Amino acid sequence: MKADRYFHPGDSDVVLVMLILGSSAIAIAISLYSLNSGLYVIFQNFFYLPIVLACFFYAQRGFVFSVVLSCLYVVMLFSFTQDLEHVIGALIRFILFIFVAAVIAALAAGQQRTKEELAASRQNLHDIINFLPDATFARDMDGRIIVWNHAMEKLTGTRSGEAVGKGDYEYTYRLFGKRFPLLIDAVLENDPDRIREKYPNIQNMDGVLSTDVEIDDFYGRRAVLWAVATSLRNHQGEVIGAIGSIRDVTSSYDTGAQLQQANTSLSQVNTKLQLISRLTQHDLLNTIQALLGYIAMARQAAPATQPLLEYFGEIDALTHTLCAQVEFARDYQRIGIKEPVWQNLQDTVARGLATVVTPAGIMLTTTIDPVEVYADPLLERVIYNLATNAIDHGKRTTRIAFSTLQKGSAMVIVCEDDGVGVLEHYKKAIFTREHYDNNGYGLFLARMALSITNLSIQETGVPGNGARFEIIIPEESYRPAKDSTSPDQGPV
Repeated sequence: MKADRYFHPGDSDVVLVMLILGSSAIAIAISLYSLNSGLYVIFQNFFYLPIVLACFFYAQRGFVFSVVLSCLYVVMLFSFTQDLEHVIGALIRFILFIFVAAVIAALAAGQQRTKEELAASRQNLHDIINFLPDATFARDMDGRIIVWNHAMEKLTGTRSGEAVGKGDYEYTYRLFGKRFPLLIDAVLENDPDRIREKYPNIQNMDGVLSTDVEIDDFYGRRAVLWAVATSLRNHQGEVIGAIGSIRDVTSSYDTGAQLQQANTSLSQVNTKLQLISRLTQHDLLNTIQALLGYIAMARQAAPATQPLLEYFGEIDALTHTLCAQVEFARDYQRIGIKEPVWQNLQDTVARGLATVVTPAGIMLTTTIDPVEVYADPLLERVIYNLATNAIDHGKRTTRIAFSTLQKGSAMVIVCEDDGVGVLEHYKKAIFTREHYDNNGYGLFLARMALSITNLSIQETGVPGNGARFEIIIPEESYRPAKDSTSPDQGPV
């Protein structure tokens, strides 16, 4: 039979056709008997049975059959009587037959389409689950397996047909050779404490449970399995089972453990290197200071001839340069040594300015919003360098102000003064290792320390009106402070 009939799988088409034809034959036989007996009213109701059966089970073809059967009814009645009243009644019943047949055929066709769409949807879902790279299976409320994908077949060596329909923890038996509850069973339990007892490391995100489990003997080897499970629900939201996936993460777990061990070893080596470096720098600085002392004594003891004085001047300058380079190396190695942290900006600015020696006649003020900044711990050293830079190189500085402002989605820390400012062609050069007006490496180190967490610094002042340094903090690197509710404002 054609696929447009709406019928449950397993029933026989032959029986159905015999039923429709048999009921049609009975209706025709009763009609002939009634017409021979002069009865023209009751017998036609028997035609509804074959019409309903044909249209319900065969939709479109059933409707055509019903039209033929209805026409046969009209022809039979017209053959026995031409009475106008009976003919009109027969035509009305013919229209009713066609109407009933059309309605039932339309409903049946709609049900058939729904059934086909549901079957297609189930097949798509089946294909999607089979396509998943993780071993995935599902169980119903009675514990029977209802889904067993290709990855599960590959992992266990058990075909889907051998597993689907079986209960009594068949999935754990196929996985581990034993029968016991898994995470997928915990999904259906309403006892969080019991679940937590079984799986101490379990995580629950909106009803999706996940955990890592270490197995000593998983097909002859140690393994770490990541499992995830959640409930299955019908269209009414009722729980009808659970679905879960398993992934072998042994290699990732081992790599993570090795990486952690390597980081620990690296940290220990780094600590030792820092200690050696600090001792070496300390010894170098002491030696350089002693050398400077001997140079000063030699200059006093030697004859004051012009060439000799020039030589002493060059030696003194080179020695000071060497001292500056050692100090630069000491400061540079601190960058990135400690992990970046969230720090209260008001507190950081206050600590950075606490050791700044402010000459008489210079006012140092702050207006800092209550925010936390994710930055290298050397941020307070950057604040210190900006303040001392304004004091040492502003020449006529009387005011230094630190403040914060919003620029788009970014937060900006501003340090501005009323000194001589920075010439246009030096605005970028001052952040490099090259010396500018004897400012050392402070601004270069500031730029490097800020870049650890994608903070940046630029000079935007107007030459002659004062310097203006802006530290730009991207949106992801600042947040409202937990304890502060108002800006910190006032002289330092």
